[in-house]
Amino acid sequence: MNKLKIKIGIMSICAVALSYMVLPPIIASIGADFPDVNETLVQMVYTLPSLLFIIGSPLSGIAMSYINKKTIALFSLGCYLIGGLFPFFFNSSIWMLLLGSLIIGVGTGFLMPLINGFIVQYFDKKERATLMGMNAIFTALGALAFIFIGGQLSRFGWRYTYLAFSLVIVIIALVITCLPTGEPQKAEVSEKNGKTSAFEMNPYIFGLFAIGFIYFVMQNSFNTNSSAYAINVLGKDAAMASLVTMINTIGGITGGISFSRIAYKTKNQVETITLAIVAVGFFITCFITSTIAFLVGSFFIGFGFALFNAAGSYLLSYNTRPETNAFTVSVYLALINFGAAISPIVVNACTGFMGEGIQNKFLFVGIVITIIGVGSYLLNAKKEN
Repeated sequence: MNKLKIKIGIMSICAVALSYMVLPPIIASIGADFPDVNETLVQMVYTLPSLLFIIGSPLSGIAMSYINKKTIALFSLGCYLIGGLFPFFFNSSIWMLLLGSLIIGVGTGFLMPLINGFIVQYFDKKERATLMGMNAIFTALGALAFIFIGGQLSRFGWRYTYLAFSLVIVIIALVITCLPTGEPQKAEVSEKNGKTSAFEMNPYIFGLFAIGFIYFVMQNSFNTNSSAYAINVLGKDAAMASLVTMINTIGGITGGISFSRIAYKTKNQVETITLAIVAVGFFITCFITSTIAFLVGSFFIGFGFALFNAAGSYLLSYNTRPETNAFTVSVYLALINFGAAISPIVVNACTGFMGEGIQNKFLFVGIVITIIGVGSYLLNAKKEN
């Protein structure tokens, strides 16, 4: 078994996972072309994949018990390709764009749990730690590549951005060539009170779930409002919005590279440190109206996003039994992606009393993330004791 070849195959599908990040920079442009469409509905073009993750993630876990992982991977990538290119050809109404996002969402839901499935099946615990870090890095690098290409294509009009999904064809070729079959594996369950359960819950895990959910509801407001901020507040264009998203992704790459060192030093408080970094990013963007400040804030938010993604699974891996970890993490991922999906609805509703300005939204988000950061500190300080 060629481990290097398998790693190439796994990292290639990681690169596609967040390819829909090409969409935030064109949200404002789409809204301008559909002036009669509600702002929240337009933002759902980007957030809908996260909503579909809720359905796809548990189904992916079930499918891996009966269908080989390579087949599931090709199905997922096919969804990215079809859903991504559909709006380029069919874009006369917002519903067509939402349909494309829905199909992408199906692919996203099936793909992300699958990455962990391949890693767990073919690599031991020592190798898994390294691969989890590589997962975060290649996910961010892939998003960066899609964002850069999408940003260049956006110069011809927002619909051309969708052509960036053509890159998925290359990934499909790599998966066919490099990934092993990935034979189905039945999920292990544990016995408790005479019943079998693959899910574990206690007050600490509940706290992690609650913090993760609230964080994703808040954090995703940056992605859904970044293009409008660049255009309406800073007076820039969609290309500038793409640059901001790229800087955000570079922050994510840096966060992925730094995670193991930060986790080693901060231990259970890794999420607390992460939330503090993200809050600072939002406050910078809110209080300093300049391009440089926006880029710096974007970097901080992206850096924290990568850390938080890794931190949730990291803390759960140390606080769940081996036989319950896989399904518990799957439920956690579904929950936080649900939070990301409803972000526009919640944030827009909660900030209505503050006025229509995007800066007010970022101020509100910064305050909420600071509050849950305090909650994270108390939760983990108690755990350490």
